[in-house]
Amino acid sequence: MKIVIATGVVAFLTITYHWAALASERCDASSRTGDVCLCELAELHPTQAAVGMAEVQIRAQKLSRQMQGRSEKEFLAHLRKHDRIEPVVIGPTGALYITDHHHLARALYELGQATTYCEVLDNLSSSDSDGFWKHLQDANEVYLKDRGEVVKPSQLPTSIMDLRDDPFPSLAGAVREACGIRKEEGRSPASNYLEFQWADYLRENWAKTSIPIDQINAHFDAATNAALELATKKEAGALPGYTGKTSCR
Repeated sequence: MKIVIATGVVAFLTITYHWAALASERCDASSRTGDVCLCELAELHPTQAAVGMAEVQIRAQKLSRQMQGRSEKEFLAHLRKHDRIEPVVIGPTGALYITDHHHLARALYELGQATTYCEVLDNLSSSDSDGFWKHLQDANEVYLKDRGEVVKPSQLPTSIMDLRDDPFPSLAGAVREACGIRKEEGRSPASNYLEFQWADYLRENWAKTSIPIDQINAHFDAATNAALELATKKEAGALPGYTGKTSCR
């Protein structure tokens, strides 16, 4: 009988410890700067208004291949190993705001993934709303434009599911993949939203191409070639990450 009781106690403590460990892995208002923890994709708040859905689909296809043959735990470990982690700032009431990797988050959501790893950049849960948004703007951790038009923080979507489609970030991403834009390795505030600066440049100059905006996603390869040509122009030289290249060769 004593052995049974002892075994039961050990089992209870093991289960309790297991759930406590899981709970400690979850991001919440008590998480500290530098913590890497699990977060629910559906609870992440964007700090930009739109994504390029063409780029989301490209990423989703790559991620789908990486999911094959892996359990959810193994896939999460794979994301963490390859730095596919969402950078977050904890805001008022403990809400999680992602400051980068919006396309990755949306692609994971499109694939039915419920959770991912997040890294806490800062915990501002005790701030008021005005102070929180001022901090994000000062740190270049929010992009207050929607398809070229200035917006207020209150106009940003409150979920990654509500991010709107803008084809120009997709084109900027394609230009980056072709080495037309150089993005610094690692994570730095200066590189936040770099592709949106390029997206706005492409938007402003798109009339110089022969492709209607509403046909960009349907003719993405041709649109990418047109974007690469615009990315080599002299007026693009002042943009961050300018390389003047149209390919990685």
